[in-house]
Amino acid sequence: MDEQYEIIKMVMDGRLHLSPFTRDHQPGKVLDIATGTGLWAIEMGDEYPESEIIGTDLSPIQPPFVPPNVRFFVEDSTEDWDYPKADFDFIHTRVTIGCWSDMKREIIQRAYDHLQPGGWVECQEVPGMPHCDDGTMPDDYGWLQWTKELYASSRLANRQVDCGEQLKEWMRECGFVDVHEAVFKIPLNGWPKDSRLKHVGMLWQRNLLDGLSGFSLQFFSKYLNKTQEEIEVSLVEIRKSLFDRKIHAYHKLYVVFGRKPEE
Repeated sequence: MDEQYEIIKMVMDGRLHLSPFTRDHQPGKVLDIATGTGLWAIEMGDEYPESEIIGTDLSPIQPPFVPPNVRFFVEDSTEDWDYPKADFDFIHTRVTIGCWSDMKREIIQRAYDHLQPGGWVECQEVPGMPHCDDGTMPDDYGWLQWTKELYASSRLANRQVDCGEQLKEWMRECGFVDVHEAVFKIPLNGWPKDSRLKHVGMLWQRNLLDGLSGFSLQFFSKYLNKTQEEIEVSLVEIRKSLFDRKIHAYHKLYVVFGRKPEE
């Protein structure tokens, strides 16, 4: 999670968000849903010392020493939120795919309800499907085949792992205005010639390799009826595919943000 955070920050040129907040225009109260290890919330607390930052997650894995304006709580965001309506100025998610059965209803609509008029929501999500612009990714590419299996098993599990291009429309349907979408490319390995993108790709490759078993085991065993041994054997070829630099594949990072209308 920490590595994912640093990679996305690098892709976004060091920016924590694209919503229009600055040191001269700080958000009053911020909610970071599924905060994970809490790095985004902690850096937001440093960046905006006058703001109150709240991070929530199912797991209490955040560090104990944080800026004085940052607090963490163990909460399940799929349940009713224990906050007053119209309480926040900024609500944020990052890499939460697989957490929700209905992100539009469970997160975006609730964010609308809990934002003050004029407040902003921002979702930064990376769907698993690889993309390619130059035709070098064949239909039997290992990571592509793995992603198709992941999508199939996630549908059986009633968990969305393909949230990305829908975010913009979901926000509009929930009532947000001034909705903006930015899409960044994250190479699957070090194939780019550009040194910066090559470095990002190598970091992303390592993250995918480290997390592959964890991404696969429950989905594939519970919903595709595969044994752990079968899964691990199949992942050998998937890992090999991530080392093929002749295939110029990448993931898309969707950063979508919108404003709740003023009353």
